Amino acid sequence: GIIIGPVVAVCITLAVEHFRRRRDERTHVLRVLLATRATPADANYNGAINLIPVYFNTSKKVMAAWRNYLDAVRFKPVPGDEQAHEKRIIAKQTALIFSIMEALNLKLSESEIQAEAYISGGFVTRDSIYIASLQAMPEIAQAMKRSADAAEGMFGLVSGQKHSQGHIEG
Repeated sequence: GIIIGPVVAVCITLAVEHFRRRRDERTHVLRVLLATRATPADANYNGAINLIPVYFNTSKKVMAAWRNYLDAVRFKPVPGDEQAHEKRIIAKQTALIFSIMEALNLKLSESEIQAEAYISGGFVTRDSIYIASLQAMPEIAQAMKRSADAAEGMFGLVSGQKHSQGHIEG
């Protein structure tokens, strides 16, 4: 009894700590998804999405919702269907977050999850400008290449004229 009691106490403490840590990790994934769901391009959002199989792999419902979400975001809509596709993505995202909340025994309806997302107008403006600048980068790079090619061509013409003038004078 003297030896078994402390060993059992340590085992129980370790088990409780393991389950507490696992719940904290799962709750962290949920917190990140809730905090960044309005900005799916956020690196933290992407990290949380990628951690779902690590922390929720025993939940068939969460894993099914995760796969459905990934299928939706990977799908390329036909031109003109972008807006409807975006709505489908948001619905799949909401279902995913809802399934995670259920797995954690937290209560919030799917409609509340979808309706209660907040993002400031300034943040939307900042992100829109950032995305537009990233989309412009290939055009900027091409313009710089054309400018460099033109400068190189002009240098070739100028240096070629100097050489021919040197031969005429000599």
